[in-house]
Amino acid sequence: MRLVRYVTLAAGLALSLPAAAETKQILSIPPIQWDHEMATFHPGVVHGPSDVANLTGGITFGMRPSEVDVHLPAPAKNLTWENLPFATEYPEDVRYFWTRFSVAPPPHPADGHCVGAQSYVVFFFRNAHLFRISWRLLPDDACPSPRAAAEDLYAKWLEIDRSVALTTHYAPNQAEVVEATDPAVDELVPIRWDNRKRR
Repeated sequence: MRLVRYVTLAAGLALSLPAAAETKQILSIPPIQWDHEMATFHPGVVHGPSDVANLTGGITFGMRPSEVDVHLPAPAKNLTWENLPFATEYPEDVRYFWTRFSVAPPPHPADGHCVGAQSYVVFFFRNAHLFRISWRLLPDDACPSPRAAAEDLYAKWLEIDRSVALTTHYAPNQAEVVEATDPAVDELVPIRWDNRKRR
């Protein structure tokens, strides 16, 4: 008799696998609740700004640069709106600062998911308030593909309702980028990945 085990998929189907095979979670699907006619749905669990703070080690949208800085493992000194560089890929006055991924606050990908040593996290501000966090995972010889790490970060943010944070995952060139954005400024889209001519 051949032993098998079953893996339940997101659609409710079961896939028969040999007993020796390993089960790998593909994507964490947040719970949803359908309306009576099964025409529309919404998150089954409503998350708020405190859930963002729990995920990021205390950082929430709307914070000033100095407030974000104190939540970093290695804070900078005298970090103010006035001394931040311009993020010239945006059509408005957006400024930023960044930190290496290795010394960035949570969330972090699960153990076993590599990121390149040059990977970093960018904090974007408009009107001196945080509106976007961008994890930029770069490959190197020790980590030829940070895709699994990016997918794990993205899955963590999928549990946050879109009314609290808009999350995207894209891959320009060989980088993997996960971004969480304050939905109050979701119309603020960068012109392109490469910066325009510096101001």
